[in-house]
Amino acid sequence: MLRLLAAPAILLTIAACSQPEEAAPPAETAAEDVSPAPASRDEDIRHFLAQEYADYLPLSYAVAWTDLDSDGADEAIVHVVSPMLCGSGGCNTLVLASAGPMWRKVGDISVSRTPIAVMESSSNGWKDIAVAIAGGGGPSGSALLKFDGTKYPSNPTVPPAEMTAAAGNQVLAEEPELIELKPETASAD
Repeated sequence: MLRLLAAPAILLTIAACSQPEEAAPPAETAAEDVSPAPASRDEDIRHFLAQEYADYLPLSYAVAWTDLDSDGADEAIVHVVSPMLCGSGGCNTLVLASAGPMWRKVGDISVSRTPIAVMESSSNGWKDIAVAIAGGGGPSGSALLKFDGTKYPSNPTVPPAEMTAAAGNQVLAEEPELIELKPETASAD
């Protein structure tokens, strides 16, 4: 009798194993499956500055967006103001180009002041820029900075920077509206 009961059980087991499995129902679309909206470029700059100048917070900065290399994407010209970064000659100005989700420095210009202008002329495929210089015992005026194929000059008071009387398109005014970056706002990013 046991053999008679075992045979149907074996057949049921074989039949169950040979049946194709039903496809699992599609999973509900979860919120985490949806990619978050990319952060704005202003938030990206704030995050970059918080990392780059972590030891110098709080600081203030002004940013101008302009296409310097004619690729259709704007680069950022960022003038950074902080008692720990500025001296009698001026403050730091960065020129940042998008590098995927990050930024790469194509200019880290010391002792610069506003106004900052983008010129009609270009060098090595990038627009020339002019920054104001004054103080520190050197000449005052506007220094022309030309892209060398890799970066803009780091010091506008010495060659290869040169004094210029040419006016360009002013992108940061003499007294730009500054954005504050404090340690507590930097960590919120």
